[in-house]
Amino acid sequence: MEPNPRDYGERCRFDAFCKTVLKHEAIDYIREMKRRASQETSLERLPQTAMNKLCSANDYPSDSYVFSYCGYGLPIRSQQVADAFAGLPEAGFDGQRDR
Repeated sequence: MEPNPRDYGERCRFDAFCKTVLKHEAIDYIREMKRRASQETSLERLPQTAMNKLCSANDYPSDSYVFSYCGYGLPIRSQQVADAFAGLPEAGFDGQRDR
């Protein structure tokens, strides 16, 4: 069975078409990567003030000691500050530690 010259010509045109499509797809991909690179910033390059805006911390009541003073609840997170606060005189101070 001999190859038909017309089939060969169609295969060559289809091959050229596919190569052209892939070439332009690669060009579009590179263009998109350059656009993203110009608009995006690496996290290592952000200043600390910008990094602080990106993060958040969960605040749970069980993470702090709550003291009652003059009718107000005072949540204190530091163990050392809570111990110092507990050592204050009892005048107007309930001294309750909720943990």
